[in-house]
Amino acid sequence: MQLAIIDDAVVYIYALSLLFYVSNCFYRNPGAKRMGAGLLACSLLLMLVIFGIRIMDEGLSALFSTYDYLQLVSLCLMLASIILTFLPLTELAVMLVSLIGFVLLIASRLGSPEGQQAYVSGYTLHSLLTLHIVLAGVSFAALTLATVLAVLYLFLHHRLKEKKWGDILRRLPSLESLDSYIPAAVLWGVSLLAVSLLIAGAIMVREEDWAGFLDFKLVLTFAGFVIYLLYFAIRRHKRATGVSMAKWVLLGYAVLIMNFLSNSISALHSWNWR
Repeated sequence: MQLAIIDDAVVYIYALSLLFYVSNCFYRNPGAKRMGAGLLACSLLLMLVIFGIRIMDEGLSALFSTYDYLQLVSLCLMLASIILTFLPLTELAVMLVSLIGFVLLIASRLGSPEGQQAYVSGYTLHSLLTLHIVLAGVSFAALTLATVLAVLYLFLHHRLKEKKWGDILRRLPSLESLDSYIPAAVLWGVSLLAVSLLIAGAIMVREEDWAGFLDFKLVLTFAGFVIYLLYFAIRRHKRATGVSMAKWVLLGYAVLIMNFLSNSISALHSWNWR
């Protein structure tokens, strides 16, 4: 059980690291880049601890399994990501390598004999679903914050355009400030949503729930995800005004609300802890 707890810690820290790498990929941010590398280094060290404990307990034979093979590949990709982090213009490469390493790490847990045993007893599924739900919940909160800021932006823009002054305007940030807060909130929301979907997808593959990929709820989730990606693409090329960008945020959030309300017609969230 101690190894399982450390294994959980590796997954959680790796997921956090991935968030910072995604953030750095969208907007070059040295702070996020360093934080991602630091968290990834922590995951790597914990994986080395797991390998060390297993070798001490069972000898080198403990490493001859699919689980260890996938863990080893994931560990190498972690190391590669850390090295790439310090090279110029490697943001996208680092994010993709980290993404593949994280998928292999999840696959190793779900596909190993130990993982299958834990899966049957519900421990692995419980921990992964918990991480999926927590990330999705925080993502929803971040995107809600972005939506509130977008509404304030539109309200402030309308009042300024109509030259309707009042005390309420003095209590609001400037349009420039709101315009910088909104993408930051959207970025964190989308990053968390991406990792959350990644974990959910890995679980569905493990359960061979291929029909789940066509579930109405999942389709709506991807639709919202694409809208937010388009938001960043349009904003990056400066092809739209701040008002248009705020409306994109509202559109993405409207899709997420529809997604939330579709629980009753979706089979995906009928999972129970086992």
